[in-house]
Amino acid sequence: MKPRTLGIALSALCVMSYPAFASTMLTGGFGTRNPYVGASIGLLRYDEDGLPTVSPSAIVFRAGLPLSSFFAIEGRLGTGLSSDETNGNSVSVGTLAAAYAKASLALDPEFSVYGVAGIASVNLHRNFGDGGTTDTGLSAGIGGDFRLQRALSLNFEWTHLPGGTDAGYSYASNLFSVGVNYRF
Repeated sequence: MKPRTLGIALSALCVMSYPAFASTMLTGGFGTRNPYVGASIGLLRYDEDGLPTVSPSAIVFRAGLPLSSFFAIEGRLGTGLSSDETNGNSVSVGTLAAAYAKASLALDPEFSVYGVAGIASVNLHRNFGDGGTTDTGLSAGIGGDFRLQRALSLNFEWTHLPGGTDAGYSYASNLFSVGVNYRF
C-alpha cells in the first residue's frame, strides 16, 4: 500500500472512530469541586547509608480543595505513632507538614490515580548520629483512590519526602500509607 493511501485510510479510521472515543474521554478524578478531608496511617521507610532500614509508623491528616475535576491543592499535617529500631538504632517521626498540588485522573467511575508534588517538612527523632533533624524540601508521590460510597473513598499512596545527612551519612525517607477521604 502506498504511503499516501495508508495515510488517508488511517485518517478515515480516526474520523470514524471519534464518536466511540469521545464517549470514553478521560475525566478528572475529583468529579466535583467539593472540598475533602482525610486521614491515613503509614510506615515511613528511613534509609541511611551504612545502617539497616527502619520503618516507624505515622498518621497524616489532609484537607483538599479541587480547583477543577483534574487538579486540587492539598495541605497535610501528621505525627508519629510508634518508633522502629534495628540493631539499637531507633527512628521516630516527630511531625510532618506538607502543601501539595494534586493531579487526578479517573480510570473508571470508582477508581482514580493521582500524583502529588510540593513542599514538605519532616521532623525525625533518632537515638544515633546527630540526633533529631528537620528537613524541608521538595516532595512528590503517587497514589490511587477507590470510591466506596458517594462521599467516602479508600486511598493508598507512596510519597518521597525530603532527606538529608546525618553525621556525614546521606539518608532518604519515603512514606507508604493507606487511608480514607471524605468529600463534602
